[in-house]
Amino acid sequence: MRALLPLSFVFCFFISASAHAECAYPDSERGNAPDWLCGVDEFEGAGFLAVGDKSRLPSISLQNRIAGKAAMTAVVAKIRAFAAAQLQAELPADLILKVTDRVVWSQVARFKGIKVLDRVGSPQRHLYVLAGVAPELQAHMIHTARTEILKENKSLILAAIGQDGWRKLTAAIDKPMAETP
Repeated sequence: MRALLPLSFVFCFFISASAHAECAYPDSERGNAPDWLCGVDEFEGAGFLAVGDKSRLPSISLQNRIAGKAAMTAVVAKIRAFAAAQLQAELPADLILKVTDRVVWSQVARFKGIKVLDRVGSPQRHLYVLAGVAPELQAHMIHTARTEILKENKSLILAAIGQDGWRKLTAAIDKPMAETP
């Protein structure tokens, strides 16, 4: 029985490797898609990853811009969700922050440093764009999101924790950014 144990590990490795290697496009069975399209979180060197996509358009430039904007908007939504969860943990349990899921392009402009990391066209001429944030820029973007969420919820927070609590909360948020160059 012990002799079969190493053999079972080898078998599992080959099965998992072949399943991972066969990443198909969502809109086509032809060709192999890049690994990031099947598992966005597997792209190295960036965080808050998101994929934007757009089907065929008469202009590849327009298709590229629209898919890129969709990916960048999704990245900002992820950053805002992360910042909201951090803030929520710092507040009393009975206070629920109001955070909208909708992100507009003007908000994306305030998050400097979101980059298009890769793009690929499927055999059906569907364009997929991967966007994310470099590790050294993530703290600043989380700070920006936290500041926005605090502004959006200021009256709610003030009513729940008072002016002294508000000062402590905003001082704790501004302190880490003062240390960042």
